Amino acid sequence: MSYFSGKGFLVTGASSGIGRDLALGLAREGAIVAAMARSEGKLTELAASAPAGRVLPVVGDVASDESTSRAVESAVNACGGRLDGLIHSAGISMSGRVEDVSLDVFREVMETNFFSTIRLVKAALPHIRQQRGHIVAISSIAGFVSYPFGSGYAASKHALQALLDSLRLELAPAGVHVLSVCPGYVRTDIAKNARRADGSKWEQSTKEIENGLDPAVVTRATLRAIEARKRQIAPAGLMEASGKILKPLAPGLLDAVMLKMYARGPLDGA
Repeated sequence: MSYFSGKGFLVTGASSGIGRDLALGLAREGAIVAAMARSEGKLTELAASAPAGRVLPVVGDVASDESTSRAVESAVNACGGRLDGLIHSAGISMSGRVEDVSLDVFREVMETNFFSTIRLVKAALPHIRQQRGHIVAISSIAGFVSYPFGSGYAASKHALQALLDSLRLELAPAGVHVLSVCPGYVRTDIAKNARRADGSKWEQSTKEIENGLDPAVVTRATLRAIEARKRQIAPAGLMEASGKILKPLAPGLLDAVMLKMYARGPLDGA
């Protein structure tokens, strides 16, 4: 029997990308999944693609206190009064020079990628603690290695890493497992949904994203890490993984590599 059989999970960002694939992966392993996202249509499609009765669509916005509380309540009810895990996969990126990017864009990125994690943990933790369950956040290699024109995204992921490290220590005595998943480039819509300096969507992908990992690779690694109660994993290609290694050992070399990689400027070429 699968480790996940009969367990209840709330998965955010479930309408696409890593979140969608994780929701499907958990459902196929026998879990009951409350899948949260803003798009009702995409959640309905997700539920239809999953084993019957395994995915409950929960329409909501992780940036809203009320919406988050309702989502957790719906998840607990859907899972028979229990919640074994939270997987927070909702997130957005941005591209632009610090001097050009609107403060509203920085705030939106931090709200979605960082503050929403605190909001979700506060709402879900009383239930997860009862099960000695799991808190999982999809972070990024950018949580360790910053890059030009992605300052807001990298800052949000660095903050997320610090939050998860503190949470891990605080919740260890209660037997609650905290996992940070730090992928490199993954074939998702994150670049298409990235914010330009003025807050508009980029609406195009990039070569790096298109050549990135399949979300299924991240899902398999994440499910294994949950079962093994690992603290951190970094499913990434060689280029991204080498950046994490180079930063403490040869930061000057890493800077030179970054300058060459991003010589083209931000996504919009500004």
